[in-house]
Amino acid sequence: MVRKIKKGLACALVAALAFTCAAPVTASAAGSATTAPQPVKNTKASTTIAKGVSATVSTTAKGQATLTSVTPKKKTSISVASSVTVKGVKYTVTTIGANAFKKASKVKTVTLPSTVNKLNGKAFTGAKKIKTIKIKAKGKVTVNKKAFSGLTKKQKSKIVIKVNKKMSKKNFNALKKALKAAGISTKNIKRG
Repeated sequence: MVRKIKKGLACALVAALAFTCAAPVTASAAGSATTAPQPVKNTKASTTIAKGVSATVSTTAKGQATLTSVTPKKKTSISVASSVTVKGVKYTVTTIGANAFKKASKVKTVTLPSTVNKLNGKAFTGAKKIKTIKIKAKGKVTVNKKAFSGLTKKQKSKIVIKVNKKMSKKNFNALKKALKAAGISTKNIKRG
């Protein structure tokens, strides 16, 4: 009889432990309070794109961001980050928006990450001392023909565009054509 009681208690203890261990898993799986933040459309959000460079971005619900404003503090060279984090959500920087470099009047070199595939109209307006733009994208990059509007013909003639060596010939030629339409001399568009 004692043996039956011990066996019964042992079974009850195992069942109780199994229930106790399983209960939190079921409760946390059912609850939604612990879900990670999701991308949202946000017209303006402040962030940092590089050390000493604050920026404003516009985000989409698809997890993409447009760089809308850059404020470099005594920087003459900026490397745009490929992603930014806004309110705990990581967004991929895909577009350089209108007037993004309006406050970057002393910047001479801008490096765009491989994720950027679009330069909007007036993207480089205000970047009066810009000399070099490095484009790291391998795929297609679209350039609005007014991307450099606001810069003089002389300023545009001094800009050298260095394109990723791994960009296909087709995409390179399309980019070259778009940059020419935007006022950049084709002799200044190089791979490298």
